Amino acid sequence: MKKIFPKFLALAIVLIVCSAADITFKVMLPAYLEIPKHISTIAMIDRSLADDETIKAVEGILTGEGFGQDKLGTQTTMKGLEDMLQTSVKLTVVRTNVAMLGQDLLSAAFPDPIPWSEIEKICNEYKAEAVLALEKYDSDFIPTGGSLGAGGTGVSVRGVASVKIGFRLYDLANKSIIDEYLYTHKMNWDAGGGTILDAVVSLTQKNEAIRQVSYDAGFVYGKRISPSWYYITRHYFRHAKGDDNFAAGARMMETNDWDSAIEELNVALENGRHRKVRGRAAHNLAVVYEILGDLPKAREYAQMAWGKFKTRQSQDYGFILNERIKEQNLLEYQLEE
Repeated sequence: MKKIFPKFLALAIVLIVCSAADITFKVMLPAYLEIPKHISTIAMIDRSLADDETIKAVEGILTGEGFGQDKLGTQTTMKGLEDMLQTSVKLTVVRTNVAMLGQDLLSAAFPDPIPWSEIEKICNEYKAEAVLALEKYDSDFIPTGGSLGAGGTGVSVRGVASVKIGFRLYDLANKSIIDEYLYTHKMNWDAGGGTILDAVVSLTQKNEAIRQVSYDAGFVYGKRISPSWYYITRHYFRHAKGDDNFAAGARMMETNDWDSAIEELNVALENGRHRKVRGRAAHNLAVVYEILGDLPKAREYAQMAWGKFKTRQSQDYGFILNERIKEQNLLEYQLEE
């Protein structure tokens, strides 16, 4: 099985940040969706275009809906997806200029699947094994409230930008649709000004809000189909009953000197005069080994901290590490050549 920890270890260490009694670091987690191993290149297309008759029908029902805005939003969604997959260690994404009629703006359902003859043509042209099609897109912006500033000066207005997105992922070799995923992504948007008119004018410039929520929605879908980096935070102990070795180990953790941290914490674990010192040393060792990517050893120390030394903060840590071990096994499988 492919071992990935040495490859990513340096990056993980550089990104560690300490604050208070928490330590934050970056880990790679598996994709939610299992992509067949024969797929390494995916061609992205926009199939969210609506025909003129459908647009006219919707325009007759709705007001204030910007179809040009939606066109801009779809491009921004594709950009977010592309940016996320550009960092993928498994998949290569090709942004195409293919745009197709597809969605019915009057229906929440996906359109009929793209014929396999078209999928084959796109794959051949862009040297891809799969096609990822944006097949549903709708944006909205709703003002939700506002308030006056202190002393009655200045005004703030709030709103919610949202997009409803639908992607299909076509696997050419198996002629199967791997994924058909419809979801809504939202974000809060704030605007302000010296007067109510200023704030309202600022808020009605909603294109930027729609662009941002569209970009984020594309980025979110990228994480669904590709392993990606996440920040996680763990609690650790800085002090324990005046034990010098323990304190030195905690300081070494804050300077990313993991060998020295392990050495000092092991002395505290073996020679600590109090149960609390030894338990906290075991807990900190679990955190260090999780950062270093040795999850079984991290779990061993976390279980020791709670089971042997009754360190309450470690009670759930062993279970968390059990889940991380399962995720890591899946990640290594997904990253196998």
